[in-house]
Amino acid sequence: MAKKTTSTTTPAKSAPTPRPTTKRPTKKAAAPTLQAEGIPVPTLAPVAPARDEYVLQLGSGFSLLTRRVGGGAVTASRVPAGAVLEVSYWKEPSHPAQPTARLSSILLHARLDGVALPTLTLASLDAHGRLVRTAGRVELPESAKLLEYWFELDTDAGEKLWDSNWGHNHWLELASGVLPGADAAAVSLEKN
Repeated sequence: MAKKTTSTTTPAKSAPTPRPTTKRPTKKAAAPTLQAEGIPVPTLAPVAPARDEYVLQLGSGFSLLTRRVGGGAVTASRVPAGAVLEVSYWKEPSHPAQPTARLSSILLHARLDGVALPTLTLASLDAHGRLVRTAGRVELPESAKLLEYWFELDTDAGEKLWDSNWGHNHWLELASGVLPGADAAAVSLEKN
């Protein structure tokens, strides 16, 4: 008996359909510029370097000076001229004649090298009669040497209180130039 052979044929794979070739331009045609049309083009000015920021917090029995750094703050002992100083006041003084009186406003008065600065409000009453505290910001010029400051506090009993180091005011001697690292020298809060 003869062997029967069967042949199977698979269809031949067809060649891939060629994609149309389009030449991409190597350079795109430049779009018309505003300047070519006589319209002024805004230019970017160099950005001034960020100023170092320091925070002075005053509370009952403590004063804390810190320098803001990426992600937080580190303790500092001196503020350089040219920095920004933010001041917060957390004390709760009372007047002997009105011991139950509550604070209704806190103002920061300051002089920089003997020249008066605008008064800053550090706390005031909101619409519900609550004392809302904020921080005052003082931008210190590069040439600044000495910051003198004191606080004016008003109570809901109409009394005026002063936190002024018994009339001598508080003093902050500023470091000249840029301080290396986060900490360098000592803060002087009292007049020498």
